[in-house]
Amino acid sequence: MRRKKKGEEHENLERWLITYADLITLLLAFFIMMYTFSKNDTQKYQEVTGHLKTIFTGGPSVAAAGSAPGTAPFEIPLKVPAAGEDVKGKLEGEIKKLSGNDAMDKNISVITDERGIVIRIMDQAFFDEGKADLKDRAKHTLDTIAPVVRTISNPIRVEGHTDNTPIATSEFRSNWELSVRRATEVVRYFIEKHDLAPMRVSAVGYSEYRPLAPNDTPANRSRNRRIEIIVAKSLIEEENKK
Repeated sequence: MRRKKKGEEHENLERWLITYADLITLLLAFFIMMYTFSKNDTQKYQEVTGHLKTIFTGGPSVAAAGSAPGTAPFEIPLKVPAAGEDVKGKLEGEIKKLSGNDAMDKNISVITDERGIVIRIMDQAFFDEGKADLKDRAKHTLDTIAPVVRTISNPIRVEGHTDNTPIATSEFRSNWELSVRRATEVVRYFIEKHDLAPMRVSAVGYSEYRPLAPNDTPANRSRNRRIEIIVAKSLIEEENKK
């Protein structure tokens, strides 16, 4: 009986050491993670620390807090350097040189939104009505834009948009085909004439379904017929859309 008791005590001691070793390993991983957060993003580090403090003091968990009405789940997003305001400024400056300062207010503008930096071009500046062949002026504009967007690694997406006026020609059976073809012509020009890497550039057509204004007046329909060249914010955001 004594030998059996000593064997059980020895076995229990080994189990305790295994649990202790696991705890030390988890603590080490935890502090490495916290150190990494503090170096990459001080604000996110503070947010993580606050959430962990809430958990360890008996408060609601991160998941519970995120599921409450009007709140979003807590996330630590991966980051990729985005195209900065200097790129937007360069694009605006180059476009202003094309045909004077009024070009920015009429046919071509540069804005920023949730997608990134957007070069918005009204269709009459690039194409004849119902056509998808680039005008000489359009090629000159792309020749000006291309050297700027080549200086960054962010993805470039070209979007084609139309109004809701139906089209049915021998070349285009609907506005879908027209919007896609126009975007594709811009992409092809970037690749063939300016050697933009094909894996960086994409084309998409939205037809009439992403309007800037209601298609209820000639002026509004003119606003909706456009090409948008988008310098995406980051590689990760672009991948998440696929």
